[in-house]
Amino acid sequence: MLLIFFIACSKNGYEDRYGPFYIENDTSVFMDGDMSNNVDNKFENLIEDYPNITLMTFGNCPGSRNDESMIRAANLLRNNGINTHLHASSIIESGAVDFYLAGNQRTREAGSKIGVHAWSDGNKSSADYPVGHAEHQLYIEYYTFCGFTVEEAEKLYYFINNSATPDDIYYMTEEEIEEYQITTF
Repeated sequence: MLLIFFIACSKNGYEDRYGPFYIENDTSVFMDGDMSNNVDNKFENLIEDYPNITLMTFGNCPGSRNDESMIRAANLLRNNGINTHLHASSIIESGAVDFYLAGNQRTREAGSKIGVHAWSDGNKSSADYPVGHAEHQLYIEYYTFCGFTVEEAEKLYYFINNSATPDDIYYMTEEEIEEYQITTF
């Protein structure tokens, strides 16, 4: 009976699941899918149940539905010293890029895709606000939290804002990934 329970819990090779987060083992988690409106609660529950997680790898992650919730989850990721990694087949876009940036150490394999664009609140786009406007501060402060200097954070943020409209996506080149220090190695 116990064996049947173990096999059922190990379906698809994952020990457990919290929204887009799939537990691979006590120290690693795989993220696949978009981040729901309550991704912070799901990630907090994951950290409570698996406090020894040190690595998050990404699959196909189109972004977040609620940036404030994503940032709270990302704060937990960074404050817990979790590293982030992109496999060659990984595709991260929009808020998933911001989430990836919270990694203590950020690594990637060639072939992975990093897609960025300007944000929108449904009514206005980040492009509707002038450089230096208070609406931009949440993201600039977040990037400094992720280890960027203020100058680097502003440079990255305005690059992202000017890369594509909220309804489009721009995949960063290898040179841009290096220039904007998306990875730490």
